[in-house]
Amino acid sequence: GVRTALGTHNSFMVNSVCHTWGKRPWNAKDLSKNNWAVNLFGHWEGWHNNHHAFEFSARLGLEWWQLDVPWYIIQLLEYLGFATEVKVPTEIQKLKMSYKTHNEIHQREKEC
Repeated sequence: GVRTALGTHNSFMVNSVCHTWGKRPWNAKDLSKNNWAVNLFGHWEGWHNNHHAFEFSARLGLEWWQLDVPWYIIQLLEYLGFATEVKVPTEIQKLKMSYKTHNEIHQREKEC
């Protein structure tokens, strides 16, 4: 019904908008981007570049200012013992995926 249609359109919107407009803080191997508006109106799926860079992560809002309601629910479930082995990227994993690190490595390779 209507709920299924809205869910399908939401999924299409996330994948269309978040592969076209937004910011790319991570060197994911695709054109995914983070988009604030999609995050607010698309069921918290707007941190799309974060998701593609760290597909294993239960947390999509990786910065303190990136609102991520499902992450807050997962934290509550973990606290209550209903969620275990919750994975998020380490600082080293984030550093390896950052554009800054990638560009520095590429620049050093050019210099050698």
